Formats: sequence, C-alpha cells, structure tokens
Amino acid sequence: MDSLAATLSPLLPFVASFVFLIIFLEQISYLKKKRSVPGPALVPPFVGNAIPLVRNPARFWEIQASLAKSSGTGFSVNYIGGNFIVFISDTELSHKIFANVRSDAMNLVGHPFGKKLFGEDNLIYMLGQKHKDLRRRIAPNFTPKALSTYTALQQIAILKHLKLWDQKSSESSPKPIPLRFLARDLNLETSQTVFVGPYLSEEVREKFRVDYNIFNVGLMKLPIDLPGTGFRNARLAVDRLVEVLSDCAKRSKAKMRREEEPSCLIDFWMQDTVKELVEAAEAG
Repeated sequence: MDSLAATLSPLLPFVASFVFLIIFLEQISYLKKKRSVPGPALVPPFVGNAIPLVRNPARFWEIQASLAKSSGTGFSVNYIGGNFIVFISDTELSHKIFANVRSDAMNLVGHPFGKKLFGEDNLIYMLGQKHKDLRRRIAPNFTPKALSTYTALQQIAILKHLKLWDQKSSESSPKPIPLRFLARDLNLETSQTVFVGPYLSEEVREKFRVDYNIFNVGLMKLPIDLPGTGFRNARLAVDRLVEVLSDCAKRSKAKMRREEEPSCLIDFWMQDTVKELVEAAEAG
C-alpha cells in the first residue's frame, strides 16, 4: 500500500492540474457562449445547474424566466449537465425557433434529460425533412371540424371538474382547497378525452393517471437509470403509456376502416392515414 501511494503521489499534482484545466476551459466555453446574455456568471463544473433544477424545478424556471424578461431580448442562458441551454420566453422568438427545423440549426431542448424519456424519435427532437413530413401528416388533426370536436369534449370535462371543485370547496369551507392536483387531474382528463377519449375505460384511465404522474415525477429526477430510482420508474411508466396508446391507435384504425365519424384526435389522424393506405393498396 505504501509503495502504491509513493508511486501515485508524484502524479497527484498533474491530475489536479488536468482537472483544473478542464474546469477552467469549461467555464471559458460557457462565458464565451453566454457573452452579455443574462444567466449565471459562473456554473458548477460538469453538472452545471442540474442540481438546483432537480431540487426545486419551479424556482429554477422562475429565475430563468425572470432573467429572460429582464434582458429585453426575451431569452436567458444556463448550463445543465454539460449542455449550454438558451431559455426563450418571447413568443415571436419561440415561433421562429420552432419553425426552423434545419439539421444544422439550434436544437430544441424540451427537457435536459428528455431524450431518455421522450425517446430520440419524438417530434420535438426531429429535424429537417423528417420533421416536416410528420407535421404534414398531423395537419388533419387541426382542421376547423376537428378543433370544434375537441372544444366540445373539453367543455364537458371542464364543467365536470368545476362542479367537483365547487363541491370540495363547499365541504372544506371556510378553509381553502389546494388546486394544484385538481388542476393536474383536469388537464389529464381533458387530454385523455381529446386524444383517445372513447378508447379508454375507467380502469385504464386510472392506470394511465398513475403512470403519467410517475412520468412527471421522473422528469424532476437525475437520470440515474437504476432499479427503484424515480428515473427508472418513469422510463418504465413511459413504456406502459405507449402500450396503452398503441392499443388505442389500433382500435381507432379499425373504427376508421368502418368509415365511422371521428370522435377524438386520434380518429382524425387515423382517418387520413386509412385513406392513404386504401389509395396505396388500390394503386398497387
């Protein structure tokens, strides 16, 4: 042991100097990209500000939004997990960025660890012609007829939840009721109903709700993919959610083949897809 320590001791200054050099170059790279844009003056080495993001995500993004607002340009910067990130709060600037899908353009970061959960092939990470082709295919989901269908479905769900909130408020009076989880449940039900409404039973809806919550919790965890961790649980929940939605897609496809009226978003999507399949089959 003593001989090993004696051998390694002369190397320690070189190792320390190398690590210091890496940290120094990392800071220089960050500052060079940052320039005068609002953001942290210095960032923790290697992980950046990933820890504050995980510990208190709401506070983290509030600060980023405040910095973006103070800049007058509508954006701010940060450094997370080795990635230089630009946070956009300006609407017009956001439109320009979303419209720019060239492969050599700035990449969209929906979440610092999002690719591990959303998947590499998610729409928000697609670029170039592949992105444009998928956008073209989902265009039928947003025709006036489709949007009017969604509005009606949303209104039913919203009224249902507002009545529930009123009931809970009356039962809790004069003590106020927290709306965070109630609003989350409302958003989830409206999304479920609009996207795949008739294809989810009450039992499946409840399982979907549980897995969706697990997924959301995983977004706030470090990407440690080990059994029992929040991130692993979220990744497994995503697999289950995909399985449920895949089954909905199959049932919707069968319904559209029967030429029934669309009743949710996936129906409008499948209606156009089925037409393409039929035309392709007829053309040989």
